[in-house]
Amino acid sequence: MICAAFMVSCSSRPAANEVTVDTRMRQLLFPKGEYVLTGGDAAISIALGNKKSLWLWGDSFLGKSTGDNTRETTMPTVFGNVFTILEGDSVRTIIGGTREHPGPVVASEKIDGKYAVYWPHHGFLKDNILHLFASQVVFGGTGGMWDFWGNGVIYCRLSYPDFKLIDLQNMESYPANKVTYGYGVYEERGHYYFYGNTKGNLHAGRARLVNNKLQDWEFFDGTGWTADPSKTHPLAGDDVAVSEQFSIFKYKDKYILVTQARFLGNEIFTYIADSPTGPWYNKKKVFSAVEPVEDKNLMSYNAMAHPQYKEMKDMLLISYCLNMHKPTLKASDYHPRFIWVPYQMILK
Repeated sequence: MICAAFMVSCSSRPAANEVTVDTRMRQLLFPKGEYVLTGGDAAISIALGNKKSLWLWGDSFLGKSTGDNTRETTMPTVFGNVFTILEGDSVRTIIGGTREHPGPVVASEKIDGKYAVYWPHHGFLKDNILHLFASQVVFGGTGGMWDFWGNGVIYCRLSYPDFKLIDLQNMESYPANKVTYGYGVYEERGHYYFYGNTKGNLHAGRARLVNNKLQDWEFFDGTGWTADPSKTHPLAGDDVAVSEQFSIFKYKDKYILVTQARFLGNEIFTYIADSPTGPWYNKKKVFSAVEPVEDKNLMSYNAMAHPQYKEMKDMLLISYCLNMHKPTLKASDYHPRFIWVPYQMILK
């Protein structure tokens, strides 16, 4: 069941099997202003503590917003990565370059003369250092919507709160196994776990934080951990097929996986596991995006979990991205949507 649209809370408590549609988060992340984020996808969040989160965006529109839901035709577009910090009701946009000539926060060099960007994955903040994973994406130059491909995965560190690049390294695992590691990053018992995808298969890795840098990389081979990334093995589970973006986090004594159906499917699924490496079970379809059904020009993709938000008690905040098959000037066509899903629905 789906509860009627809410801001963040409602006067009557939704039942344990009701998904609540949230409209407040979109208003906070895309406010009125002279120079603000007016559209973007990815919608990945990292908790910064004290009710503050860093939001990572992929291809982004910047410019003036008057709240009339119409996109400016002259505003700049930034490909790759743009950040916003949401603290309470206040949001701040972080870019590279200048307002006149904006660019991504973390810029990529060209690859064989072709334009390339870093598409954000996930990460964490520790001792005023932001640790981030990203895919390097190369554009073919034809201008077609799908004319791009992955070229590698990076791990980089930025100082916080000024977001200056400290260092960047190509993950040596990608040439060996083509897994796009760097989603669902969390710390447990001295290791930072991270997850990746290749052709819908879910893979796990981990590393230790030594001298404020991830080192001693290991990869799950089906039975244990190995330093050889070529021996990685997909995690077992109940019909697990992850989308390009997905989330994994620990809730109480369970691990929760949130993913969307592959190839622009509208269904959002959850799984649970008893260990970081699975097996994953209790597959649940918790929601299906309605926007692409109502408007055939829209597509939905890449659901992500935001467990640091707890305004709705015992419920998980999930976002999913919207985009257009053919560009429009309607700003909300490139805004993510948000829902609250009861943990009881996921775990039962």
